[in-house]
Amino acid sequence: MEDKSVMNEDYTNVTITTIVTISLVIIAYFIVSDITEIVSEVSASFSSSSALVLAYRILCFSASAYAIVYMFTCGPGNMRVVSLAENQEIIMSPEGKEKFVTFSSWTLMMCVAYFLLAIIDQIINIWGSSIGFISSLQTITFVTGISMAFLTATVVRHIILPDEVRIEREHGHMFLYHEQIMHNFAAIFLAFEMLIVTPDLNPQLAIFGLLIGILYITFAYLFAYFGDGYFVYGFLHPRPKIAPIFITGLACSIAIFYFGLWYVNLVAEYNHWLSWLMITTWLLLIVQFRPNMENENQT
Repeated sequence: MEDKSVMNEDYTNVTITTIVTISLVIIAYFIVSDITEIVSEVSASFSSSSALVLAYRILCFSASAYAIVYMFTCGPGNMRVVSLAENQEIIMSPEGKEKFVTFSSWTLMMCVAYFLLAIIDQIINIWGSSIGFISSLQTITFVTGISMAFLTATVVRHIILPDEVRIEREHGHMFLYHEQIMHNFAAIFLAFEMLIVTPDLNPQLAIFGLLIGILYITFAYLFAYFGDGYFVYGFLHPRPKIAPIFITGLACSIAIFYFGLWYVNLVAEYNHWLSWLMITTWLLLIVQFRPNMENENQT
């Protein structure tokens, strides 16, 4: 009986406290650090006068922005979610703006935001002018977007898709156009942007990965408690004992991915071709463009 009561113990208060604590740590870091100056210094390294870079950015923006349009026009989605009240898995068919509650959709929006800002900033620079806050936002959306994209691609390929196969669930819907952009091409677009532009990144910018992670978690909780009453990801549910660890892990993992990408960018300063090899290999390990063969054989 004691074991069962421990298993059913509600850790919601601990989970909420963890979210608040991480948020306060982030706020304190922004207050005591020189992160604003670092962002301003790094922003200049994203500028480019190359017509090819501008064309690449327009191409990436167009492909990513169309994915958002496609999400509104392709009909109902297919999501496995977990209800807040019962902590039970249910199937949802979201439409329109309801699809933008996933971490993947946030990744897509960050990708679109970066390339839009990069295009605007480059055009302004070509005209011989500059707008500081646009350059700073460009830097912030890049460091968060690329980290989120690599995390998303990794989780989808190595956790979500294998789980779909394990439960013998048809998952062809996860390879529609917008899903491909969210799960695969966002990482590819931003990775090659980094290799082409080679911005002067700083390890302290990892704080923005931690920030976007806690912002998404906060959004997910507000959506569950005051919105539609469910979590898109089961590990976000606050009741299980492991929930505070999962919350901390998600927030920190984005920053960890940033450190990996920062290191690759650092390598580019000494050996450009090696950085290309590292990124290409990394991408091959995390992207997936077709359903798992096991699932295809079953169907």
